[in-house]
Amino acid sequence: MINSIQYNPQIYYKPAVKTPNFTGHWGVDTLTHTNIGSCIEGYIGKIYVRKADNSPGFLNVFKKRIGRNEENYSIKNDKNELIGEMNIQINKYLPGSYDPLTYPEDPSHVFVDKLMNYSKPGTPYYKDGLEYFKDIGTRLLQIAQRRSDEANCIGNIKLVAKGESKPWYKKVIGMVEEFPPETQSNYRFKFNFRNPNIMILPPNSKEPLSRLQGGL
Repeated sequence: MINSIQYNPQIYYKPAVKTPNFTGHWGVDTLTHTNIGSCIEGYIGKIYVRKADNSPGFLNVFKKRIGRNEENYSIKNDKNELIGEMNIQINKYLPGSYDPLTYPEDPSHVFVDKLMNYSKPGTPYYKDGLEYFKDIGTRLLQIAQRRSDEANCIGNIKLVAKGESKPWYKKVIGMVEEFPPETQSNYRFKFNFRNPNIMILPPNSKEPLSRLQGGL
């Protein structure tokens, strides 16, 4: 088992600028040019999303540290109702800390956990009475990708997909199984058990994800 290298939070946590000097969609201050890692806890900006009728909407993003290399990002409406949230863990590996035969490329990544849209009807996590917003999962994954770039994890993200959500991760986000059966012979170790729901963002999907639905 490969152990992650704890990053130095002093590198990524700097006081946020109180007066935003950037704009996004329709002149609204969004996370388009924000260094998310340098933001202190609390409100960090807005994201553009679509409402149920595809009309534009904007929601607020809040950041909270939940561990030395763990962060929570929550999306709320102007009523302070929780629309969606995500936990991430930043796993940065130093050269020589992993087996290059097992992992030919740098395995540093941001691990995504608890990715939820509470406003989507018909899902187990739906909270009755919330207005439905699209693109919540996409925006949260784009935040995870931004944090991966900022933490020198080269845009890599990893997660364990629930069965019903796996097709969305594959078709919409472009993620793939970490060790699909056809590639296992390329790795030195043998798989006694392979979890097909462990997914990663491959290089060819990184830029498309960053631009999906207009990006952050």
